[in-house]
Amino acid sequence: MKLREKIIIGILIILFCGLIVLIKMDKIAGFDTTIYNLVTFKMTDNMNTIYKVLTFFGSTLFIILLSVFFFFLFLIMKKKNCSFIIAGVIIISTIVNNVVKIIIRRARPTVLALVTEKSFSFPSGHTMASVSLYGILLYLVLKSKLDKKLKVVFSTFLVLLPILVGISRIYLGAHFASDVIGAGIMSIILLLIETNVIAKNKWL
Repeated sequence: MKLREKIIIGILIILFCGLIVLIKMDKIAGFDTTIYNLVTFKMTDNMNTIYKVLTFFGSTLFIILLSVFFFFLFLIMKKKNCSFIIAGVIIISTIVNNVVKIIIRRARPTVLALVTEKSFSFPSGHTMASVSLYGILLYLVLKSKLDKKLKVVFSTFLVLLPILVGISRIYLGAHFASDVIGAGIMSIILLLIETNVIAKNKWL
């Protein structure tokens, strides 16, 4: 792993730990409220529908179906390593997310909830799953031999989608903004480590 990557991971770990400290000390409520108010300043039935559609792209059902699709697609394309990379990234993300949720045990927001969730709030599972899956797909796209214009199109889509999923979780009242940010940070840390392992072992 290059020094630059180690520094980035170190900074992200510090940010993640700092976020947990702020949450435990109840020092981030003002920030969460401000972001929630910004995201929900105009709530309408149409916006509710749009955000419910967006949040589906980070749901357990969709992530599993999409992962299975790419798993078998890469097998058919005789790219077995890509199949196992996809599966590994999703499994690791799920395990880490659930472990951290149990450790932190943060209650869900008490704002208007447009979706029903039963698990703990931090970090956002939808956000972690979407950043992990779309993030590793982005990595595979950038490493592929696709046309440059197609890479730009796919890359833009794969970057924007998890961001929109994260925003949808805030809008729908399922998560605090800090839950989404924490999930994004943790997913990026995992992706940096995973892509380094992939490159080191020359799996692509």
